[in-house]
Amino acid sequence: MAKATHRYDALVAIGGDGTLNLVATAFLRARKTVPLGIIPGGTVNNLAHQLDINPLTVVAMDQLLTAIQQDHTVSIGIGQAGDHAFVSSLVFGALADISNQVRQTEKRRFGPIVYVAKGLKLLVTNRSYRIELIHDGTTETSRVWTGLVTTTNGVGRVQYIPDDTADTLHVSLLHHFRWGNLPTYIHYFLNGHFDQAKGVTYFTTEELRLVPASTKHTIRLRLDGDKGPALPMTIRWLPRYIPVLLPKQ
Repeated sequence: MAKATHRYDALVAIGGDGTLNLVATAFLRARKTVPLGIIPGGTVNNLAHQLDINPLTVVAMDQLLTAIQQDHTVSIGIGQAGDHAFVSSLVFGALADISNQVRQTEKRRFGPIVYVAKGLKLLVTNRSYRIELIHDGTTETSRVWTGLVTTTNGVGRVQYIPDDTADTLHVSLLHHFRWGNLPTYIHYFLNGHFDQAKGVTYFTTEELRLVPASTKHTIRLRLDGDKGPALPMTIRWLPRYIPVLLPKQ
């Protein structure tokens, strides 16, 4: 797709965040973008939800046709991790490990329950990682159980931090996991105040360098729900990068 991008006048993607990730990564590697139409067809469709694209295919197609007739696009920012893009979320740490341990064959055979089984096994170990975080002129080494980087203040159709128009990356670090605090984490997350939860560090940035403090374990990223590259990694914010076909408000 990256090699063929220069031949496109526009592109329509039918799928969820994983599909949009492939398109954004192709744009990134081609160093060229074209207007992008989005028809939600995935499980979560977080980016489409953030852009107010209707989850019903027929309605979404009508929105797209209207945008084409109006010749109207809205440029959105994306995240970059090496030569990979992410349109919605980047995860590292325990939650990424849980998802990365699930094979496609296991998902097809057992369904969502396989995540619960793998998760319980991993949560019992309560593994966290010491990671050096470099951003905005500061360097610190912190123990992180799970890190979440998002392009908006919402993930999984949940606004997990207060409404924020900041055109940047949102970073949340959960340093330690304790079973007794799980209801509190869920409460703050669902009510849009995860940044206020005890044991959570939240900040915004346009560039973040993540370096493992030890080479004992491989710390692999999860990009838009799919397995990604391993640390060390520099994560960047690319503002107004992709022109998305959206009807005028």
